[in-house]
Amino acid sequence: MFPLDRIKVLDFSQSAAGPFCGMLLGDMGADVIKIEPLTGDSFRPLLNGAWSQIINRNKRSLALNLKTNEGKEIALKLARDADILLEAFTPGKIDKLGLGYNEIRDINPAIIYCSLSGYGQDGPYSYRAGYDVCSQAECGLMAATGEPDGGYVRIGASPIDYGTGMFAMIGMLLALRVRDETGRGQLIDVSLFDTGVTWMNYWFANYAMTGKDPPRLGSGHEFATPYQVFQTKDKPLFIGVASDKSFADFCREVGLNSLLEDPKFNNAYSRLLHRDELLKIIQDRVKEFTRCELIKKLDPYGIPYAPVNTISEVVDDPHIKARGTLIEMGSEKGNLKAPGMAIRLSETPGTIRRPAPALGEHTNEILSELGYENNKINRLREKKVIL
Repeated sequence: MFPLDRIKVLDFSQSAAGPFCGMLLGDMGADVIKIEPLTGDSFRPLLNGAWSQIINRNKRSLALNLKTNEGKEIALKLARDADILLEAFTPGKIDKLGLGYNEIRDINPAIIYCSLSGYGQDGPYSYRAGYDVCSQAECGLMAATGEPDGGYVRIGASPIDYGTGMFAMIGMLLALRVRDETGRGQLIDVSLFDTGVTWMNYWFANYAMTGKDPPRLGSGHEFATPYQVFQTKDKPLFIGVASDKSFADFCREVGLNSLLEDPKFNNAYSRLLHRDELLKIIQDRVKEFTRCELIKKLDPYGIPYAPVNTISEVVDDPHIKARGTLIEMGSEKGNLKAPGMAIRLSETPGTIRRPAPALGEHTNEILSELGYENNKINRLREKKVIL
């Protein structure tokens, strides 16, 4: 048994956030039918196709021309007994195809219809296409990230894409819970912009109290110091000293006892007032130790630390290997390393049951399930309704 057994999902999304949500649903047992244009999801060529092999695992692919009457008819037939429909068009575009929420609800009142977009289904920006980096810029994250005198940078992954995919899945699970009680579906509206603003969380409270924007502190933190990455004798190491006790333990271990007697540094508030002076003292001292030497000193006291790892170091990390956080996936691109299931259920864990599909690989299978006979399927292919 899987948690989402017998849940049928129609996934019309492309790019990253929607397909990531579909992957999570598929990992937990849902039958995810990825409906793509005949040219395929625009992200299929990314990394020479390798990324698609990861993000589209546990899905079936139906290549469908939604601009034809026959293509729309197939989509509507699928929607009649679907549990969830996920779309990521710019607001209004799927309505023009005749597949908007109102149309689908009329034929399936129990449908859980999730619209994922850059800026949401209403508001002055709703018409705009949105990407992860746009949200990083507009939600305040980019202005709060980086070195004080450096240029603006984006976070080196796509966390808002994936976070929005997770919010979409959470919304779907909540809606399924409500439907179990009422029998009715509903519309879910999630956006990259809302995700970004949500993740800036306490900075809005800080602005309300102080009227100040977040400072750019590199790897540092506004509310604690020392709390950032330091360069050791060999490799960088994050050290997080948030309390007076931790500061005292740290100073004793690295030979900076004199700081504990100095009123500029002997309490958390004073350390913030004299941040630059303190950080120079600590950096000069930390450079006398290797990263491993410092870790051995900090470990017994429970002082937070973290090596700044490259991807190649993460792959070989013993904790990663022990927990099976990364898995090996066979694919048409060869063996790939990929994240496994971040949600770990003791009784009904997710699993990879099928590799990512080729474009349109399951078209015949899915149409046969809808009652289409082979000769009708062949005619649709000749008319370029399907691939």
